[in-house]
Amino acid sequence: MLEKISCLKDRMFIKKVDGSVLIVVIIVIAVLSTILLGTMSAVLASLNQSTSIYQKSATGYGAESAAEEFLYYFNQLLEDAKNIAYGYYYKGDGTLKDICPGRVRWLLGDESYEPGKILDDLRHGRISRDVAEDKVYEGMKAIIRDEVSRFMNDVGSDASIKVESLSLPEFKKLSDLVELYIKPHYESLTGYELDDITVNAWSGTTSGSLPDGYTIYIDVSKKRAGTSSDKEVKRALRLDVRIADDSGSSVNLILNPSPTPVPSSPLDYAIFSKGALNTNKNLTVENGSVYSGGDLTIHGGAVFNIDNLISKGEMMINQDSDSRCRDNNIVVRNIIYVEKSLKANRISPRSTNIDAKTIYVGQEMQLYGAGSYKFVQLFSDSNVKLAGPGVNMEVSALASIRGTLEVIDGATVTLKSNSAVYCNSLVVRNGSRLILENGAKLYVATTPDASTIISIQNNGGTISYSSSFSYPPTPAEIDEIRNRDYTSGLLITPLPADSVGSPQLGSTADITQTPPQIVIYGESFINDNEARLEILGRLSLPTVDFSTLQLHLISRGNITFVGGGMTILNGSIISLGNALDVNCLENPYAGLTLKYQTPSPSIQQDIENNTGIQPSQIIYTEADAVGRKTLYNILRRNIVIK
Repeated sequence: MLEKISCLKDRMFIKKVDGSVLIVVIIVIAVLSTILLGTMSAVLASLNQSTSIYQKSATGYGAESAAEEFLYYFNQLLEDAKNIAYGYYYKGDGTLKDICPGRVRWLLGDESYEPGKILDDLRHGRISRDVAEDKVYEGMKAIIRDEVSRFMNDVGSDASIKVESLSLPEFKKLSDLVELYIKPHYESLTGYELDDITVNAWSGTTSGSLPDGYTIYIDVSKKRAGTSSDKEVKRALRLDVRIADDSGSSVNLILNPSPTPVPSSPLDYAIFSKGALNTNKNLTVENGSVYSGGDLTIHGGAVFNIDNLISKGEMMINQDSDSRCRDNNIVVRNIIYVEKSLKANRISPRSTNIDAKTIYVGQEMQLYGAGSYKFVQLFSDSNVKLAGPGVNMEVSALASIRGTLEVIDGATVTLKSNSAVYCNSLVVRNGSRLILENGAKLYVATTPDASTIISIQNNGGTISYSSSFSYPPTPAEIDEIRNRDYTSGLLITPLPADSVGSPQLGSTADITQTPPQIVIYGESFINDNEARLEILGRLSLPTVDFSTLQLHLISRGNITFVGGGMTILNGSIISLGNALDVNCLENPYAGLTLKYQTPSPSIQQDIENNTGIQPSQIIYTEADAVGRKTLYNILRRNIVIK
C-alpha cells in the first residue's frame, strides 16, 4: 500500500524539469495573458460604448421632457391669445361687436374683417352668414398669430403666461419665460442642462403674412459621469409647430353654429306669418327664410333664393298659364319643411323647379307640375307621388319614404350615383322610369309587380326587396322645427299708431344707418300708399322710393300693394295675425321683390318693445366656441444633429 502511494506522488509532482519544458510553459502563460488582456480591453470598450449610448438616449429623453414643458406653456400663450381675439370680436353678452378698432385692418390690410364692418355687411345683406363666419375666423387667426409673433420675437405681447407657483409678473417674452422659469425649473428637477431654445418663424402665407408656425430647437446636455467636466452629451430636439390651424388635432377657431341652422326669431325671416300665408303672383324673395304658421300657398311665378322654407300646415305650389306669370323657380339652401301635405299642381305651359338641400313632408307629397325637383335629402312620413310628363325628380344622397314611391304617367325619378333610397313599396307604370345610376342603392320593403320591375333602368346600382332594413333617421333640425313654438313671447297688445304721417300706422326710424331704416306697424293692415305717407312724415322726405330704404313691415292684417309696377323692398315682412295675404291690386302680375336685410339693433329693440319679438344671435357667439386640448398642431418632432 505504501508503495502505491509513493508511485502516485511521483506522478503528481515533477522533481526535475528540463529546459525545453520550461520554455513551453512560459509561452503558454504569455499566450493566455495576451488573450486575457485583449478580452478585458474589449469588455471595457463595450462598457464605454454602452454607457455612451445610454447617456445619449437619456439625454434625448431629457430633450423630450424639455419639449413637453415648453409646449405646455406655449399652449397657455395660445389660449390667452385666443381670448384676446374673442374679446376683440365679441361683447360681454357674447354677440358680435359693432365697432372697428382697426387692429385687424392693420394686420390684414382690409377693413371688411373688422367686427363692426362684418356686422353691418351682414345686417344689410351684403354678405352671407357663411362669409361672416369666414371673416371672423380669419381676423381671429391674424390676432392670434400676431400675439404669438410678438412673444416669440421678444417684442412683448399682450398675451402672456402666468405660472401660479411664482410671484413674478406674467411672462410676455420668450426670453423671460425661458431664462427666468423654464431653465432653472427644468434643470433642478431633471439634472439635465437646458442650453438653449431657438425659434425660427415660418414665412406666413395667410393672415397678412404673419407666421403661421415655428421651427423650434431645444438643446439639452448632461455631464458624462466619471469624465472631465468639459465633456458633455448633447442632444437637440426639433419641433415644427403650426398655430391657429383648423386641422384635426388643433382647435377650430370657426365658432360652432347654434344647435340648428334654422333661425328661431321672426326677425331672421324675409317673410314671417304667424298664421297662413298667401303670396302674390311673381313674388321674388332673396336671402333670409320664409315661414308660415299655417297653410302656405304660392300662386305662381315664385322666384326664391332663400335659406329655409317652412310651412306648419299644407304647402300648395300653383302654376299660372297667363303669359305675364313666370315659372316657379325655388332654391332653398337648407331645409324645406312641410308639416302636412305638399302639392305641386300642373298648368301648361308653366313649370315648377325646386332645388333644396333637405326636404321633409309629414303627409303625402304630390309632384304633378312639370319641372325639375332636385333634393340632396328627402324625408317623407307618407307617400311620394309623381305624375305626368316632364315631372323629373333627382335624389343625390338619401331618400327615406315610409310609404309608397309612386311614379306614373311619364314621370321620371333618378337616383344619382352613390345615393340610397328607402321606401315601403314601389310603383312605376304608364311610361314612367326609375333610373339607378352607378353605385345607387334602392331598398324596397315589399316586392313590386312585374310591370314596375321592368320599368326600372339600372345603370350599375343595386336593388334589394326586403323588409330587413331600417329607415334612416330624420335630421335633428326637423324635430326642432316640429317642436318649436315660433310665436312664444309675442305680445297681444295693439300695434302702435302715431300722429306722424298716416294716422293708421306707427313707425320708428334709425337714420344713423345707410340707407335709413324704418319699421312700420299696422294693427289691421298696411298698404303701400299709407306706408308712403308714414315714411314722408317720419323721415321728412319729398318723395318715397322703397328701394332706397330698408323697410320692415309688421301687421296683424294683409300687406297690400297697388301693383302698378314691380315693387322692390329691402327688409322684411312680419304678420302677427291669423293670415297674411300679400296682394297686388291693379295688376296681380306686377310682382314684389323682397330683398331680406336684418334690422339694426335700435330697430330690433323697438320691435321687441312693441311686439315681444326677440332677436336671435345674428352670428355665432363666443360661448359656442369649441375648445380642444391644444391650439397647435405638431408637424415634426425628432432628435437632430446640429
